[in-house]
Amino acid sequence: MDLDAYLKRFNGRPAIVATKPRSNLSGVIVIPCFREPDWELTLQSLITCEPPSSPIEVLIVLNDSEADAPEVHSENQDLLKAISQWSMSHDTDQLQFHVINALGLPKKNAGVGLARKIGMDEALHRLTCSGNLERGWIAGLDADCLCQPNYLNALDNHFRKNPHTSGCSVYYEHPLEGPLPQEIYNTAARYELHLRYYVEALRHAGFPHAYHTIGSAMAATARTYMAQGGMNRRKAGEDFYFLNKIISSGHFTELNSTIVIPSPRTSDRVPFGTGRAVAKYYGQDYFPTYSWKSIQALKTFFETVRLYDPFTQRGKILTKLQGLPSIITDYIETVKGWEQWQKCIDGTNASSAYLRRFFQWFDAFQCMKCLHFMRDNGHGEMDVLTAAQSVLRTINTPPSPQKKIDEVCALKFLRERQKSIWKMDL
Repeated sequence: MDLDAYLKRFNGRPAIVATKPRSNLSGVIVIPCFREPDWELTLQSLITCEPPSSPIEVLIVLNDSEADAPEVHSENQDLLKAISQWSMSHDTDQLQFHVINALGLPKKNAGVGLARKIGMDEALHRLTCSGNLERGWIAGLDADCLCQPNYLNALDNHFRKNPHTSGCSVYYEHPLEGPLPQEIYNTAARYELHLRYYVEALRHAGFPHAYHTIGSAMAATARTYMAQGGMNRRKAGEDFYFLNKIISSGHFTELNSTIVIPSPRTSDRVPFGTGRAVAKYYGQDYFPTYSWKSIQALKTFFETVRLYDPFTQRGKILTKLQGLPSIITDYIETVKGWEQWQKCIDGTNASSAYLRRFFQWFDAFQCMKCLHFMRDNGHGEMDVLTAAQSVLRTINTPPSPQKKIDEVCALKFLRERQKSIWKMDL
């Protein structure tokens, strides 16, 4: 698919930035920005990075809705002027900043998803104009994040060294202390522990596409971005749905040699993410996550799917599947899973292709739906520390018996474990 075909099919816009890009532009970082007070810290973090070996651009997408209050429009207009002035005075040969005016978006679609799409579609124009659409990459960052000094080069080198990758998740860590009240950092740690527990639990269950899906810590090749239909326009969760498509397409990787540092502060701008979680659970000892019992049920399901050759032992595997715990078979029936399973077999002629097709159907979204079904039908939830202790026991990394484990201790265990590159073969 070329750029014109993509723009026509997926409601893309004409090029916005008038300035021509460098002829050897390597990649583009897209940052949506809505009423963001700490934007300068983020941009300062980028310009203090080690100079990249090839030019990189940063697109800051100032956005709001036509339905927002007048004071919101006024605040964002001031931001537009301030960031534009800052950008003009901080460009270098290897790092250029451009501000995109996406203020007053239609109420129906306005939000972070559309803002990311506007910026990422513009990145396609920039890479095409530079003659590097084939090898270029597009990364997501947020306007309240910091990054390590090697961030730019780590991104660029990752795609150079992994020419067949479709995209990558970037390693991240929330700060555990700082100038804000300590309870904010404690709550952010519980939220990150939930995210890391969830990924580790899915890996334990045998799900081959268990990666972090964080909008401020992701990147994809320009070609993959177009092939998967670009960014969606969801008002929240856009990063999860976008990365789910890319991960399921194969050749997804992890970039763990640098760190993105999301802000732990509270926020009510979107219904998901760190800011909302910190606001909701601030000061509470209990932070809910998926039950370990549900994870074990999912593990039994995936083990059964892998157990027999569906072409020579179809009867055995069907009997085993139908003998799974009722909470799993009930879910399979609600999503017409038996028919989907049959399609996975009928559409392939080898076990590896069958499994690949099965996990394209039972993807990360299907995993989440299944876990929600089990949560709502008897399994309930459990506190994130108790859940994390369960997963830590399975990977043989218990803390010292003399040391009481807390959320931060459990989080540090999982951080260290997830710094190692992970891959599960089908």
